[in-house]
Amino acid sequence: MARNKHNTLGIIKYPFWQMTAENPKAKYVCINYGEAYVPEEIAERSICINTDIGEILKQL
Repeated sequence: MARNKHNTLGIIKYPFWQMTAENPKAKYVCINYGEAYVPEEIAERSICINTDIGEILKQL
């Protein structure tokens, strides 16, 4: 069965975007190859890395 990538938005990303927007001390970090995106409202307090997380972990 094909995975619906939009399920991730509703289950994981939207709540974290909302929590970040509501808390001025919060930062949002996204590591997602091909889909690193953040809403404009929290862009200044966000870090988006458009790379495979496996590559990031190798570098660490």
